[in-house]
Amino acid sequence: MFMNVFKIIFFLIVMISFSACDNRNKDADYFNGKIVYINKDSVKVRDVTSKTIGVENYGYGMFSVYDSLIVFWNPRFADQFFCLYNVDTEEEIGYFCNKGRGNNEFLSVAPVSQFFKMDNDLKTPLCDFNKRKIYFWNISQSVLEKTTVYDTVISYDALNFGKNSIASNLFYQSDDTFLAMIKPLYFIEDDTPLPYYQKGRLPCETINDYHVYKKPEADDIHFDEAQKDRLYSFDAIKPDGSKIVQAMKIVPQINIIDTKTGEIVFYRLANVSRVSLFDPKRDDGCVYYRSIQADDNYIYATYWGNTWDVSLGSKCPFVRIIHVFNWHGEMLYELKTDRTFFRIALDQVRNRLYTSEPDSDEIYYIDLNEL
Repeated sequence: MFMNVFKIIFFLIVMISFSACDNRNKDADYFNGKIVYINKDSVKVRDVTSKTIGVENYGYGMFSVYDSLIVFWNPRFADQFFCLYNVDTEEEIGYFCNKGRGNNEFLSVAPVSQFFKMDNDLKTPLCDFNKRKIYFWNISQSVLEKTTVYDTVISYDALNFGKNSIASNLFYQSDDTFLAMIKPLYFIEDDTPLPYYQKGRLPCETINDYHVYKKPEADDIHFDEAQKDRLYSFDAIKPDGSKIVQAMKIVPQINIIDTKTGEIVFYRLANVSRVSLFDPKRDDGCVYYRSIQADDNYIYATYWGNTWDVSLGSKCPFVRIIHVFNWHGEMLYELKTDRTFFRIALDQVRNRLYTSEPDSDEIYYIDLNEL
């Protein structure tokens, strides 16, 4: 009797272990690199207090920050896509980047994801996929002249992105090189490539491709239109362009792409979930990472790790945990904030991490110099 019970218990342990290993192996087979597991329990936890600024979001949606400048983006603005404010004076600077079908007008554009300095002017690349054009917005000259100034407008065709793909997360580097996430328009064919990064140089030169995923071949791992959201990530670049980081939404994992060596390493939280990105049947319904920012030394990723309640509708969850990594994939700290940090904006000049309160539109920040 005792031996029979022992055999049953042993069998169950083996089956559970096999199931966990099978789950890990399935993802290991299709992520294009090594998966490193992180023990979050040994990471230092720090409580942090935020500080409020006088500028309010007023439903402006997403924003980016550079020194004293806040760049608000909202497609609901009447005639432009962006509104600029001064953090110090708390004054509105103006609206920029006109909507429309005319020359130097946008049908659609994403929020600012990168600032860079050139000839002492602050600039950013903006993409309009509908027009298949990339605009270099000179923010400094736009503020001085009180009208939108573009230094250069180039065609998608100059970057070899392909007609059946879209480029997102476009990052400009020196000597006219770009890094961009290439995504298919539709997941309709078995040979549709999964999203990958491409490095290119103007005009029409592809330098390298960085494939985060191996192409799944099994029928049960095929990604269609309904499943493509499983591949969603929040991305940021190391300012020198040497690395890109992705924070995954469906799995508790960040991916670090070395653009010099081509190596890709995946860092996943251990003992958090047995979910598999490549097996929809093994989905715990949780949303893990919600936003990411990075500078030369650190990666900041907002972490939720809970099931998305459909009853919330469009209401944002209260995210009060920020994971801090270095560029070697080591988790250094878990920051616990006093208020929700659903989506973050990093000011690399003043070393501040900004966000806004979804319900009140109040904008506040963490002073990273005080950590």
